[in-house]
Amino acid sequence: MQTLSAVFRDVGSPLSVERITLDPPKDTELLVRLVAAGLCRTDYHVMRGERRVAMRPMVLGHEGAGVVEEVGAGVAGIRRGDHVVLTFIPGCGRCRWCTKGLHHLCAEGPRITQGPQLDGTYRRHDGEGQPVGAFCMIGAFAEHAVVDQASAIAIDKDIPLDLAALVACGVPAGVGAARHRARVKPGDSVLVVGCGGDGMNVVQGARLCGAAKIIAADIVQAKLDWARDFGATHGTLARGEALTRAVLEMTDGVGVDHAFVCIDPPETLLPAFRATAKAGNVVVTALTPDSVTEIRIPPLELFVTQKAIMGAVYGFMSPRLQIPELLSLYRDGALKLGELITRRYGLADVNRGYADLDAGRNLRGVIVFGD
Repeated sequence: MQTLSAVFRDVGSPLSVERITLDPPKDTELLVRLVAAGLCRTDYHVMRGERRVAMRPMVLGHEGAGVVEEVGAGVAGIRRGDHVVLTFIPGCGRCRWCTKGLHHLCAEGPRITQGPQLDGTYRRHDGEGQPVGAFCMIGAFAEHAVVDQASAIAIDKDIPLDLAALVACGVPAGVGAARHRARVKPGDSVLVVGCGGDGMNVVQGARLCGAAKIIAADIVQAKLDWARDFGATHGTLARGEALTRAVLEMTDGVGVDHAFVCIDPPETLLPAFRATAKAGNVVVTALTPDSVTEIRIPPLELFVTQKAIMGAVYGFMSPRLQIPELLSLYRDGALKLGELITRRYGLADVNRGYADLDAGRNLRGVIVFGD
């Protein structure tokens, strides 16, 4: 079949919206009609050459949700007509991590920038018949996608799919970082540096955990205003050493129990680290460009203060467990999803959506393909 897709062809160039050929699903695969796909900054890093992928052309997009139209003979637990959220790290179900329920650490995860399907072959081809890769084995910036069952989670049909798409990446990344990586406790203090897609959901996660003080830090005033709506108690436009000083002033010189670095770790990690209390946690949720190979943290300072620095992908919890839980929280009114969406776009406007993201105009832009 032919499907309209946003294709990454050259670093620094806009995505090319074009029709490509999509082959039928194989044994363990699904054909999914995309209904919505979030405009996550990770794809923008690829477009700018800051996150290298193994091939071009490649259909980008990894935060998506849709309706299953076909299933391979070997698919189990998902049927035609099911609504699914697509997961950017597959859960193969066989590796040492998946068998422990740690699907976010799946051994197949390192392959998500390579381009082929999970079986090593391709389902997408351009007008010249050349293979086209799928970012994260999904390629959600398309009207249709073929994905392995390892990359799909069936959800209840009462959840609007434009909202469900958000729990494919940004929401679990932030909420989970607070709940499952840092394990914020009632009464704790939290700093969130960078209140975009991940950061705003860290704010939500900290609120769900009962944090008493949630300090939002960003260079865009509108994001600080939005953060208040999601649970932040304080805000600051400060950066660098000024950020550290501002947070220490807000915490009587002690620092926060947990700091979350949700934007530009090379610039923000050290100020966040120094704004964290002794024996506190510093959690990195943001992607760092491939060209950055080290970040300066004085070893003696790390040793003496006994702070922990840790990474968090997918909120450090299996998406197969976390996604249904997050949707349940949304259904109960405890988690904001619709409020995260600043603008909706058609696929033809994908580059404008990323321009809006880069300019700080969007909390989350979403491509909507239709029901």
